[in-house]
Amino acid sequence: MNKIPEFDQPAPKEGSGHYPADDKESRFRNVMKQAPVGIAILRGDDFTVEMANDSYLNVVDRTEEELVGRLLFDVLPEVREYVEPILNNVLKTGIPYHGNEFEVTLRRFGQPQQCYFNFVYQPLHEETGEVTGIIVVATEVTEQVLSKQGLVRSENQFRNLVTQSQFAKAIFKGEDFIISIANETMLKDLWRRELHEVVGRKLLDVFPELSDQKFVKILKDVYQKGKIYRENEALAYVDGPDGIKKFYLDYQYAPMFEVDGSVSGIMVSVNDVTEKVRFRQQIAEAADRLSLATDGTKLATWDLNLQTFDLIHSGRLASIFGYPESTVFTHFELRDRVHPDDRRDIVEPAFKFALENGTYYYDARIIHPDKSVHWVRTQGKVLYNDDHVPHRMLGTMMDITDRKQAELALKTSEGKFRTLADSMPQFVWTGDTEGHLNYFNQSVYDYSGLSSEKIHGEGWLQIIHPDDRPEHRRLWHHSVENGVDFLVEHRLRRFDGEYRWHLSRAIPQKNADAAIQMWVGTSTDIHDSKMFIDQLEAKVQVRTNELTIANNELIRTNMELAQFAYVASHDLQEPLRKIQTFATRILETESANLSDRGKDYFNRMQASSTRMQQLIIDLLAFSRANAVEKLFEETDLNVVLKNVKEQLNELILQKSAVIVSETLPVKSVIVYQFEQLFMNLIANALKFTKPGIAPVINIRSGRVDGQLVLLPEADHNKTYEFISFTDNGIGFEPQFKDRIFQVFQRLHSRSAFEGTGIGLAICKKIVDNHKGLIDAVGKPGIGATFIIYLPVD
Repeated sequence: MNKIPEFDQPAPKEGSGHYPADDKESRFRNVMKQAPVGIAILRGDDFTVEMANDSYLNVVDRTEEELVGRLLFDVLPEVREYVEPILNNVLKTGIPYHGNEFEVTLRRFGQPQQCYFNFVYQPLHEETGEVTGIIVVATEVTEQVLSKQGLVRSENQFRNLVTQSQFAKAIFKGEDFIISIANETMLKDLWRRELHEVVGRKLLDVFPELSDQKFVKILKDVYQKGKIYRENEALAYVDGPDGIKKFYLDYQYAPMFEVDGSVSGIMVSVNDVTEKVRFRQQIAEAADRLSLATDGTKLATWDLNLQTFDLIHSGRLASIFGYPESTVFTHFELRDRVHPDDRRDIVEPAFKFALENGTYYYDARIIHPDKSVHWVRTQGKVLYNDDHVPHRMLGTMMDITDRKQAELALKTSEGKFRTLADSMPQFVWTGDTEGHLNYFNQSVYDYSGLSSEKIHGEGWLQIIHPDDRPEHRRLWHHSVENGVDFLVEHRLRRFDGEYRWHLSRAIPQKNADAAIQMWVGTSTDIHDSKMFIDQLEAKVQVRTNELTIANNELIRTNMELAQFAYVASHDLQEPLRKIQTFATRILETESANLSDRGKDYFNRMQASSTRMQQLIIDLLAFSRANAVEKLFEETDLNVVLKNVKEQLNELILQKSAVIVSETLPVKSVIVYQFEQLFMNLIANALKFTKPGIAPVINIRSGRVDGQLVLLPEADHNKTYEFISFTDNGIGFEPQFKDRIFQVFQRLHSRSAFEGTGIGLAICKKIVDNHKGLIDAVGKPGIGATFIIYLPVD
């Protein structure tokens, strides 16, 4: 066997420091045997393994007997495909081959394994230059390669985790917070930008508005200290193509560490909870409104946990069941106090329905401790958890005993109405919203001699005199089109063919939204009156003279009438309140059982009673302004104004009004009248506002010489202290300045602006009581100013 050329040298002389060639080769082989890298020597073009050290044997998982002295590819056939071409090229060209992270599959430990090597195939040259073999030096780097691949996979997985997360995520690199990654949620929902617009840019270059917010400071702190920062429901403003938007965010800033422990970036995780915060705020506001509403309406509130059946309720609930308000009930205790029949037939089915559909509603009887039976109405709503499992039920309860008792009265009342209408000699008739007549009382049939089928089939016009029909049609059409009262005098044919004059009148019945529900009309025989019209006119003239004389007497009795109105209004308001309460309860509970006409009657009754109640209140205020007892007190008018603003606080907030006031003087006034005066003037300014414009009321005060007061009643020798109220409302025409201070005078229809036309008349009366003057200056579309002049003592 050929020797390695390097060692084919003459034997050294004694003392020369050289060794025989055999000794050198032996020493070389020993060194190779102990080398920490795999080394093997291959000879010939069939690659016979001449030598292999232990490291190489361990790599290929073979013993020396299995490998040395045998052909390489007989022992390691699995590497032939990858290695043989390379070995042949090194043997042929004599050029070494270096492989880095070379992948090859070896059969080791009984099974094929994928391995990676760094190796050198070094050619063995003879002295002649011929290549007779190859030295293989190999280092296995499988673990390093697999680790590097794992790191790459890990980084890819991390990026996928960021980009695919349902929460908004981004990564900022370096102290300048360069945007490296941002997922779709962050880009679309919060930033409202495309990836190419932000990636690789500094955070503050993209979002300069953050410099005035706390987040940049927190990011710097996380970067410097390497500690995670979390915050919930943080308020943030983010600018985008559609402008700055307000967000509430749950977010986390997590530092990203390098191998040496230094912070290289920050991973940002954000959850937009804006809707949740707004919903909670709305819930809180609703709870406040519910509390205010239930206090005034005697509603009881309750909250039932559907998992534990724990019940939380207001004290009013115990009162409804006939117990002291301090009594605390369980859910099952309340069930036991429901009438057994209603518990079985109404309450339990309603509860089951609510769990399936989310809405809880029933009317049922309950039994008080004294065995008396009462009616209650419960309304509730089911709340669900994230899995749509019923979690809680919230609701209200109220006593409707009076309403239930009124049902029977309503049915009886409707029967009485028909009986009463049929027994009246006057004609009574009704029409629908389109003006088509749909009901006539018995007197119509008796008078005309026509059947119900005949009148309903051919219409009401058949009994009207042909000459009167055009005017009747015109007036009726005008009333239906414009929703105004119908009034006409016309001749109606009697069953014997005679025509008699009748006065027909119809009034539209409207709901709370001023929509017409029906028409109610009457026709009264005025034939005899029409025949004596001349005599009546003469009598009217005489009566007019008598009334002129009597007018002086009426003026003298005005004070007595005002005092009477003051006393009577208190007695009138109580039945009106009961009428409104009972009508409301009947409409709410028995709407399904009422005819359309019955509903209309109740709507008319409610609207009329409301207007009458407001009129009584205003008349009472007017009568108080006329009262004889006038107790003057030294009063700080700033305190009076403060009290009035507190009373009108809800309306001021509703209108988003701004009231700017100078310092007002201290005056000797009738306190309650001045509160009424300020109340009416401010309420008037808040009422007559321009759509879409928040009211602004400026209140000024000062002194002015009487010669500068442009009112005929002004005393030029006096000095007046003035208080002015200026608004930016709809204003009024200057020619109406005197009219607005008269009782029942209105510049606008009731449908446009609510009111009775008494408020400013009260203001004038109050100012008169204080020996003062009041003036008004207005300009349409600009606003109005009301000025009070009080003489300085």
